[in-house]
Amino acid sequence: MKAQLSLAGLFFFLASTLTLAQEITGDIRGIVHDPTGALINGATVQVFNTDRNTVIRTLKTDADGAYVAPLLPVGHYKLVVISPGFQQYNATNIVLNVSDRRVIDVTLTVGVNTQTVDVTEAAEPINLETATASGLMTGNEVRELGNVTRNYEQLVSLQPGVASSLASDQLFVGVSNPVGTSNQINFSINGNRPTQNNWTIDGADNVDRGANLTLLAYPSIDSIAEFNVLRSSYLPEHGRSSAGEITVITRSGTSQFHGSAYDFFRNDVLNANNFFANRAGLDRPELRWNDFGFTLGGPVYIPGVYNKDRNKTFFFYSQEWRRIITYNTFTSNALPTPAMLQGTMPVAVCTAFDANGDCTNQTTQITNIDPTAQAYITDIYSKIPALTNTVDNTLTWVGRNVFNYREENVRIDHNVGSKLNVFGRFLDDSIPTQEPGGLFTPRAVDHSGDARWAEASTACGFWNWRGTRRGRAAA
Repeated sequence: MKAQLSLAGLFFFLASTLTLAQEITGDIRGIVHDPTGALINGATVQVFNTDRNTVIRTLKTDADGAYVAPLLPVGHYKLVVISPGFQQYNATNIVLNVSDRRVIDVTLTVGVNTQTVDVTEAAEPINLETATASGLMTGNEVRELGNVTRNYEQLVSLQPGVASSLASDQLFVGVSNPVGTSNQINFSINGNRPTQNNWTIDGADNVDRGANLTLLAYPSIDSIAEFNVLRSSYLPEHGRSSAGEITVITRSGTSQFHGSAYDFFRNDVLNANNFFANRAGLDRPELRWNDFGFTLGGPVYIPGVYNKDRNKTFFFYSQEWRRIITYNTFTSNALPTPAMLQGTMPVAVCTAFDANGDCTNQTTQITNIDPTAQAYITDIYSKIPALTNTVDNTLTWVGRNVFNYREENVRIDHNVGSKLNVFGRFLDDSIPTQEPGGLFTPRAVDHSGDARWAEASTACGFWNWRGTRRGRAAA
């Protein structure tokens, strides 16, 4: 009885997990017929993933000559169709993206199976299978497009029907950014509220459900295979929100080893001084912005022991670090002068009150400072630098901000057979920050040099679990 209950619970858990997950695959379908148009029943259809060098699906056409290969991972495919009395049909260069419904109808030629007909598929300019309004960005586009903070979220605004009300063009990782504003993902898609958008990574929910305006994890753009923005009229498998669906698919390994390394940096030597620092007679604020990392992917391969054909198990691993130091110019108002700290006030202040709360004594010279006030003067105000403007008692100062970041991403894909493939992914990030002005304290900062990035890059030849650590320390 207990075993039956355990199995029932496991089934319920798996069913719930699949229900909560969003669509992250595509399918290939079509009809097979002969040169006269007659439908062919029982033809063998093999769906071959050329990235992994393996057959993902093997199926037969039905009485209507139709076939459907569902739940295929994104990637590149070849379609092979075999039927007695006909030449073998090979369709190559099939690109399958997330949520695709690729239709490939096949016309077999009379002959023997040793003869082949090779057809190179072209990309579909228009999707005629659904009414979904969507915009796909491939991994190469994500990596190659100019992106000042290397955050894929900013690319959403390139889609039609998307209006951005971001507080800054410096959309960063975490809850705040080096400009001092909140990282709210304020994208209105087709006029809907930003809080109604749904963001996922490999089908797993990625929205902080507190305000629905920040994300939980921020995959490196070098670990993204593609992402798709569904703007309207999407299919029933996409749910949970009434506005846009932003689906991110992470990269997986292939049958060949591939890797890359990169380094992006900004520096104050590329910038001009900002207005506020100039006005206060301060030097150009320092800026140190370094974004570097690497990727490595391929087959899990042990020569002579496991996966000799390199078509069973694959891995992808990436790490990215950000070492960012910025200096913002702040102005603190209504600070006490040295005379005030000694008890000499510019105007008379009340030092005694009667039982009704009315002032009974006013003076500009305080000789008996309360011990609590004196401790406050000693511990805090005495450490403040000299005022830069004694007319209105203000201090203009430069604060040092630290926005460091580290992300680690590992994904394992395994082909169980021609009907089942599984993957697991672990994504961990750490985002400690130091913000002397306090959380969400914006101050104008010059970014005239932000577009001048220096880059050095080299390239070599359903189950989700995510761990996240965040910390904040006041400086």
